[in-house]
Amino acid sequence: MDIKEKLKNAIIDWHERELPSLQRRGYKLDLNTPHVNDIVGVRRCGKTFYIYQLIQELIGQGVLKSRILYLNLDDDRLQPINGNELQLLIETFRELQDVQNSDDDRLYLFLDEVQSYPSWERWVKGVYDRKQNVKIVISGSNASLLSQDISTLLTGRHLSTRMFPFSFAEFLEYHSINYNMKTLPYSEDKVVIKRMFNEYLVNGGFPETIVFPSIQHHELLQSYFDDIIYRDIISRYGIRNPQVFKDLALFCISNIAKPHTYNSLRRLFANYSSISTDSLINYINYLEDAFLLFSVSHYDESLKQQMSKPRKLYCIDNGMINAVSFKLSSDTGRLYENMAFIQLLRSGQEVYYWQNQKGHEVDFVTKKGLEPTQLVQVCYNLSDPETKEREINGLLAGMKNFRMNEGLIITSDEFGEEEIEGKKVRYMPLWYWILKEKT
Repeated sequence: MDIKEKLKNAIIDWHERELPSLQRRGYKLDLNTPHVNDIVGVRRCGKTFYIYQLIQELIGQGVLKSRILYLNLDDDRLQPINGNELQLLIETFRELQDVQNSDDDRLYLFLDEVQSYPSWERWVKGVYDRKQNVKIVISGSNASLLSQDISTLLTGRHLSTRMFPFSFAEFLEYHSINYNMKTLPYSEDKVVIKRMFNEYLVNGGFPETIVFPSIQHHELLQSYFDDIIYRDIISRYGIRNPQVFKDLALFCISNIAKPHTYNSLRRLFANYSSISTDSLINYINYLEDAFLLFSVSHYDESLKQQMSKPRKLYCIDNGMINAVSFKLSSDTGRLYENMAFIQLLRSGQEVYYWQNQKGHEVDFVTKKGLEPTQLVQVCYNLSDPETKEREINGLLAGMKNFRMNEGLIITSDEFGEEEIEGKKVRYMPLWYWILKEKT
């Protein structure tokens, strides 16, 4: 079967298919602009169903389904697609729907897992530049969609949306749990919210773990992990020793939030396997490209100093940590810190940590533009006086260094604020803070 026949079959199949029911996500994407929209995120975080949501919204606005096409380029039925064969897509689409290239005949093209198609970015650029009256939305599970080369090629032509697994707010919405942020700390709803939060903290927010609560979450998340490792990374980059790479990924997820340099990480990992520093750097970059791990750098105005300081690694989802870590994590504090980081990442701000020469540390410093915007400590349990003193002293040192008057300590269940040395220290539970950040 030639490629045009494959495309015809795929288009016909799409238009005969019913859209699935879905849980609405809280992202905002404007389909009225001429720009190419790219939706990126870790595998199985809900990108495809968000595309279905966008399609439903278009149909709700009066756009005929015949003007809309969704294709998953990772579909075996379309393989192999190479060379200029995808150029036939729009031509075939218009032929089947008897749609001409006029102002009233705009087509909406949704391409899922677009990284499966070689040189997709040049084809997309060509469609955009030739003004073919086609709105293109692309999605993928690899950060290469946002690489410098592609950003340069599509400069001024694309808008990006980064997707994550369900947030805690989306988790509550799925379970039809309503709340009022103003009264929540004092209302009876607090008990229910905290119970749901404890479940979310452990199981995470991957959609299938929420939609299908009876399944074995650990086995499901382990299968996601294997797909990311083998399909999104090893097969893509041709890694010669897959087991060493997988062991490194497991080691990193088992040691989230701990400072490391590449050399120190290599020495630690040497207990498990031998790996060169250059290979380790590449491997960590691959894990970040797949949105599985994220590196956090030390905040420093000097880029050279910043690059010389240790980094911290965080994971996309707490459920993934608990499913694949070498040990089932009983360190609730690190799960709290990981969840707080992901929430800050959702905000779109840059995230760093900070430490001075005296050892005072701030877990997270957020930055927007050229200026730091927020200082955040995360401490699950402040009942120990030494622990509380350490967290406060780190925050005070950070406020003095960044000339800020206020800092936040995220806890398990403590509300309040106090003034110390002329600075305001606020306390807020993680379950409340992540809901507050969403609003």
